[in-house]
Amino acid sequence: MKKVAVNTLGCRTNQLESSMIIDDFKIHGWEIVKFTEIADIYIINTCTVTGKSDTNSRYYIRQAKRINPNAKIVVTGCYAQTSAEELSKLDEIDLIIGNTEKNNLFEIVKDRLFKSIDNKIIVADIMQQSEFGDKKALSASGRTRANIKIQDGCNYRCSYCIVPYARGKSRSNSIDNVLDQIIRITEQGYKELIISGIHLGQWGLDLSPQNSLASLIKEIERIEELKRFRISSIDPMEFNDDLIETLINSKKFCKHLHISLQSGSDEILKQMKRRYNVEYYTNLINNLTQNIPNLAVGSDIIVGFPGETQELFDITYQNLKNLPISYIHVFSYSRRKGTPADKMPNQVHDHIKKQRNTLLNELAAEKNLEFRKSQIGKETEILVEFSRDKKTGFLKGMTDNYISVQVEGDDSYINSLTKVIITEVTSECTKGKIVAT
Repeated sequence: MKKVAVNTLGCRTNQLESSMIIDDFKIHGWEIVKFTEIADIYIINTCTVTGKSDTNSRYYIRQAKRINPNAKIVVTGCYAQTSAEELSKLDEIDLIIGNTEKNNLFEIVKDRLFKSIDNKIIVADIMQQSEFGDKKALSASGRTRANIKIQDGCNYRCSYCIVPYARGKSRSNSIDNVLDQIIRITEQGYKELIISGIHLGQWGLDLSPQNSLASLIKEIERIEELKRFRISSIDPMEFNDDLIETLINSKKFCKHLHISLQSGSDEILKQMKRRYNVEYYTNLINNLTQNIPNLAVGSDIIVGFPGETQELFDITYQNLKNLPISYIHVFSYSRRKGTPADKMPNQVHDHIKKQRNTLLNELAAEKNLEFRKSQIGKETEILVEFSRDKKTGFLKGMTDNYISVQVEGDDSYINSLTKVIITEVTSECTKGKIVAT
């Protein structure tokens, strides 16, 4: 049996697309092995959000060739889409496949990889892609929860962001396809769904007739077999009254939202070409947390953006400290060729970025601990995962508000929605006790 290994970098959408690639190989009789094991083909699904992402991608390309010098190396994803010519100079690579073609990766590999070909680049102009195009947009390989991609691409041009050039224009999966795939996955016993996309709130705006994320959520809510769903990252400007009311009234929406802020300084937000200010964001988060009890809100923050002085960073720090958010993903600004921010004056030194990154990560840890402690004594429900915690051997599962909880129990609870009471919170973990029924 031929073997394939896949390594994925970057966002949830990339993770989902890798799962779908793996599904295709499995269907055709291939064995899936770990990336550190001997394989016939290694696939690196790349990210290009930061310079470090590119560096990591090149590392895994070389690592694969070291593990098996006779293996075929396939590179796909956002780095492949934006920098195919650059990657083609790496001798280790046999085939470069763009994001448009990723959906048919197995067929391309089967038809071309083991033949003598002149051009190893198969990358179309993604800006010409006007339809969603994915033959399949859902995967649940080996997991307790399923992921569905309802949207791809982005129509906005934040000054620091390379993603639109890697993913193209916003394109929506049809509502019929989304609902059909969700129904089929619930029939397989999956109880939780994660709704994913590159710019999720743009779903439906390119369809005919036009539709909205709020309308889609209402339809998903009606699927009886689906017990709960969560939404991946969403832009602050996509929260209109209809969406907020839909989430407040939903019985199946997991009380967890990831709403990117990027900077707590209005001056920096303006330079980033974000479409809101700190006051708007603060009012939105307060509105949501006041109307959805125990809601967990996460955010992304970029430190060291060009022109970020110490004073502006201090403003960001203080605004974040005051916000009722439960976790923060902190990124250091990385210059991306082809974006306006790359040519901006007053670039911040790397050592300053590192210091600010450390300070915000410390704040993030404090806020997360505070949020988890606020849940002590509360009864909640976790979806128990297949794998136990490696250190304690306890069962583990995620609450609807994004807290990983460890509990003692036997395997009968696996893949079930189980009521627990949060009993203990430390900086390392959260523990609970199963409620007797």
